[in-house]
Amino acid sequence: MLVRLGGAAAVLLVVLAVTRPGVLAALRADGPALLLYGVLAAAGVQVAFFNALQYLPVAVALLLEYTGPILVIGWVWLVRRQPPTRRTVLGAVVALAGLSLVVEVWTGLGLAWQGVAWGLLAAVCQASYFLMADRAGSATPPLVLAGVGMTVGAVVVALLGLVGLLPIVVDPAVTGVVLAGVDVGWPVAAGLLVLVATVLAYLTGVAAVARIGATRGSLIALLEVVVSAVASWWLLGQVLGPVQALGGVLILAGVAMTTTARPPAVAEPLLAEPPPVEPPARDPAPGPTAPGATRADP
Repeated sequence: MLVRLGGAAAVLLVVLAVTRPGVLAALRADGPALLLYGVLAAAGVQVAFFNALQYLPVAVALLLEYTGPILVIGWVWLVRRQPPTRRTVLGAVVALAGLSLVVEVWTGLGLAWQGVAWGLLAAVCQASYFLMADRAGSATPPLVLAGVGMTVGAVVVALLGLVGLLPIVVDPAVTGVVLAGVDVGWPVAAGLLVLVATVLAYLTGVAAVARIGATRGSLIALLEVVVSAVASWWLLGQVLGPVQALGGVLILAGVAMTTTARPPAVAEPLLAEPPPVEPPARDPAPGPTAPGATRADP
């Protein structure tokens, strides 16, 4: 976790130092939001999911985390007053049903409440990732949002490790990492984790959400589970069962339904102010009549 966030922060800080895309201006204008993004979207989701795994099977913890799109839809609907279309809601239900099949949620019956609490916290943190990347009026570039967020997240995780709330273990006995039957070594594995799974993923995710919105972005992110299953089969030799394959098809179908849905119109305010009423026009006051002249009748 610390390697992932710390390595990504180092890479992005170098890129920010070279490109200088208005970091100081973004910190002055959007500092609290950037800090919150780093705490929740970078560090929070990692810490919450890690702690959920201490009490729950991986499949159940993953399912709880990926209820984040439901929170995103609810927030956008209730707070931003943008109700989802029926097609979006139906696509979300289909995709989440497929997710439950992929992770085989029935294998984790008898759940510890601590794990459920950590898993739901991970869902809240995941939802914050999409909602904060889709804030109206924010002029913070995606590179600055990801770079500052990763830096804050790395600091938070390091502090949690120093005070003993999060175990950070360095195992010198680990000598190799086998992917697709090839020992690529831990430096290559760490590089892929930092550059592909973190830097590239966060940058493209933030840029995508800024264009397609939090609701669609969070639902399309469910494809991560399908891609992970395919990667596990290719790199680790973990074969999907028939039920899991059906779940992957449902996720794809649900995401397709949401991406083809028309964006809903913004709801009108409930307490709209009535238009101002203009006073009726008055006839001009009659002026004095000249001697010998008669006033014309209207």
